[in-house]
Amino acid sequence: MEKLFDFIYNCIYNLGLVTGKIIGGFFKKIAHIIKKVFHFNKASFSSAKTFVKRSVVFVLIAAVIGTSVFVAYNTGNKVKAVALIIDGETIGYAATRKAATTTENKVAALLGEDNAPEIELKEKRTVANNIRSADFLLQTIIEEYGDELTPVNEVYIDGELLCAVKDGDVIEQAVAEVLELAKKVYPDSSVSLAEKITVKQTYYSPDNKKLYSNAQFKTALNAPDTLTVRHTECQENVNYTEFETVEIQTNTLFVGDTRVRRSGQNGTEYAIDLVTYVGDKKVLSEPLMSIALTQPVTQIVERGIRAESLSMGSYTVYQTTGVFCWPVVNLYTVTSPYGHRSLGYHRGIDISGANASGSLVVAGAAGTVTEAGWSTGGYGNYVKIDHGNGVETLYAHMLDNSLMVSVGDVVQKGQTIGRVGNTGYSFGAHLHFEVRLNGNRLDPAPYLGLG
Repeated sequence: MEKLFDFIYNCIYNLGLVTGKIIGGFFKKIAHIIKKVFHFNKASFSSAKTFVKRSVVFVLIAAVIGTSVFVAYNTGNKVKAVALIIDGETIGYAATRKAATTTENKVAALLGEDNAPEIELKEKRTVANNIRSADFLLQTIIEEYGDELTPVNEVYIDGELLCAVKDGDVIEQAVAEVLELAKKVYPDSSVSLAEKITVKQTYYSPDNKKLYSNAQFKTALNAPDTLTVRHTECQENVNYTEFETVEIQTNTLFVGDTRVRRSGQNGTEYAIDLVTYVGDKKVLSEPLMSIALTQPVTQIVERGIRAESLSMGSYTVYQTTGVFCWPVVNLYTVTSPYGHRSLGYHRGIDISGANASGSLVVAGAAGTVTEAGWSTGGYGNYVKIDHGNGVETLYAHMLDNSLMVSVGDVVQKGQTIGRVGNTGYSFGAHLHFEVRLNGNRLDPAPYLGLG
């Protein structure tokens, strides 16, 4: 396109040079003719006639080329648009049919179906400068055909229509007055409105009930439930930082006993917070800075781990830190823990020691004997006690004829139920001890305070 216009420009330029020479020659001829005016003859007339013909031809050529260039330039700058035509007159152009239809619908809504003019939409080409927005086209039509309508400014509070006023400046002025009053109430705060105020230009009939005077609008805007002031301020505070509590174990206290070695103290800090209120309700608090004034003092609590002994008259039972007391008297060595081992997965712990055979076996806690006798599954002589809540204990490999309880007996914590033996699937005198929860065998170690 740029090369085409360069070519046309050069043609016009060269044509201008030629035309200039022709016009110059034309005036020379006129001067020559004037000189011979009183000596006019047939030869001079013929020469002038030829000159005029040539001049007219060149002028016509220049006019045709100029007109073609002008038409081509204007045609190239036109774009597609949709014309809005009323009574054969083009009111304006919209960029798209959708924009034109929007204008048509708004006109019908404002003027009513009976009063709205019939608008014809027709696709045409026009220069880009002729295209107008839907609001501009609406304004043009309303000014022409909406004699009873007046332009107004609708005021919306958070998307809900409050009212409409003719004077748009009064809206900005009234909002500024609300904020100015809020600044006097909260002089040390940054104030704004919690609601979003939007303004929309449209047209109303003079008797529309939503059309307010300036005074009515200000009264509505300042009503208690219309607007809420948001204010943000810096607040200085002295805050407390809570102390931590640390527990340490001690064997100077029995299990379950505690003692405060050092009392804790809260620390203090100076803080500045950025606090936002909507009305009188705090909605946000953001820390800006803080400086520690005093450090908190950690509280230290001693917790006892010393186990009490349970005296049963002729013997003493070791009271563990766990749920159950130790199930054997004077034997404390765990020879096989719970878990994997060379002989397979061990579902309990084995307890033994020097002179293990014949040592007393005691109930880990109070309960009811549910099984007592010989096991065909490798336990040898065994006892199972139900302690309630799905918890059971099992004691296996006891000496023949050593069981001291029967099914249905109620036993107490530390009460003897048999003696350590080597019966069943066993290699040496020891007690096999199990803990079961709802039938599932668990590691007994935590229940005996072993970890």
